[in-house]
Amino acid sequence: MIKNPISYPGNKNRLLKQLLPEFPENINTFVDVFCGSGVVGINSNSNAIVFNDINKFTLEVLRYFYEVPSHEVIRSIENIIEYYGLTYSRTKEKGFYIEYRHEGLSNYNRQGYNRLKNDYNINHDVDKLVVLLIYGFNHYLRFNKHGDFNVPVGKVDLSKSIYDALIEFVDAIKDKNIQISNFDFRTQELYEGEDKFFYFDPPYLITTAPYNNDWSVDDEKDLLNLLDNLNAQNKKFALSNVLLSNGKENLLLKEWCKKYNTVYMHRQYRNANYQKKNITDSIEVLIKNY
Repeated sequence: MIKNPISYPGNKNRLLKQLLPEFPENINTFVDVFCGSGVVGINSNSNAIVFNDINKFTLEVLRYFYEVPSHEVIRSIENIIEYYGLTYSRTKEKGFYIEYRHEGLSNYNRQGYNRLKNDYNINHDVDKLVVLLIYGFNHYLRFNKHGDFNVPVGKVDLSKSIYDALIEFVDAIKDKNIQISNFDFRTQELYEGEDKFFYFDPPYLITTAPYNNDWSVDDEKDLLNLLDNLNAQNKKFALSNVLLSNGKENLLLKEWCKKYNTVYMHRQYRNANYQKKNITDSIEVLIKNY
């Protein structure tokens, strides 16, 4: 399994082993309509992949990984780490940095990270954004209404595991036949052509992650209608979503999915806010029309 090490909470890294066997065996073009980190598409058994997302910054990072050799990506990251005085635990002996409870490495990195964030918001260099995603809280990709990246410093740095996984991801994406598009999911151009499989991992209506804030009931209804139209055209799709989360139930989705094949995923979510102790069970599903 190829994992994207800078994926935000809610990504599909941990569900890949359950998801991939549920996809059709022979896929010509895998259309990842809400591609996010790209981790599902890159692991698909397909001849070609379309990475689509409404978030241009997500696509900018994927394009950077696709076009730039991994050794150049790493060299640029390491130069930024050194310039801004960030911790780099991969190059240090275990215990070199004191990781405080609930704070991790954030006390070491806060000042340099904030300088990096300010510089990125001026020049928008994609390599700086990659470092912000590695060192930012929960690897969130979030911007304020002025278009400024506004995620606070996180608890981790470029560890050996993130380093190794990043090289693997950057190398793997270059072995794929990839197209990148920046369409709203309602854009019909995405669904033209034959021999395509469509995978949807939209923002979840009943969850509260930052990347879900702009998703409305109307968006949910538009998506479900679109999926019905794909089904009427005998085009195969699979939809990842949740029926229950934090005591909330998506009744609209629960009723709609009765007409299709619903596969229940096994996953337990821990609240992304490390200051909260609760663990909440969610009912996550893959809904497919085949």
